[in-house]
Amino acid sequence: MKNFIKNYKTKGMVGVSSKYLVRKMLGEVDFSKDQIIVQLGVGTGVFTREILKNMSKNSKLYAFEVDTNCKKHIENIHDERFSYIEDSAEFLEKYVKQPVHTIISTLPFASLPNTLLPTIINECKDILAPNGIFLQYQYFLTDKKRIENIFQKKATLGFELRNFPPAFIYKIQV
Repeated sequence: MKNFIKNYKTKGMVGVSSKYLVRKMLGEVDFSKDQIIVQLGVGTGVFTREILKNMSKNSKLYAFEVDTNCKKHIENIHDERFSYIEDSAEFLEKYVKQPVHTIISTLPFASLPNTLLPTIINECKDILAPNGIFLQYQYFLTDKKRIENIFQKKATLGFELRNFPPAFIYKIQV
C-alpha cells in the first residue's frame, strides 16, 4: 500500500497501462497517414513502443518526459522517427516547430500542480494542426471540464474497464 501511494503521488499511476487501454486509446489515431505525433509522458514506454510500431515510415514521434528514471525504459529504442525530449510538456513549442496532428497524453494531471494543467493544455491547443486530435487518459473525470474549456470543444469520452484502475479516455478534435 505504501508503494501504491508513493507511485501515485510521484507518477500519477499505480501500474503499467494495460494493453487494452493502449489499444483503445491508440485506436483513435489514423496511423495510415504521415503525421507529427507528440507523446506527453513516456512512463514505462508501453505507449511509445506501440505508437512506433503502428505509425507510418514518414511520421515523426516527439516524446516528452520529465522523470529521468523513465529514460531507462526507452533507451533501447533506436528509431530515426523518434525524438526523446527530457523536458516538460509546458515547453512543447520550444521543440516542435511544425503543426502536430496527434497529441497522446498520459500526464497525471491530478497529481501535478494545479497551475500546470492550463499551461500544458494551452501549449497543446496552440500546436495542434486543424483537425488534429488530443487524447488524454485519466482515472477520474476531475479535469475534463477544464480541458474542454481551454480547447473550447467538447471531449468525446471513452472508458476502459480492463485497466487497473479503470481509465477514462478524453478525445478532442480541433
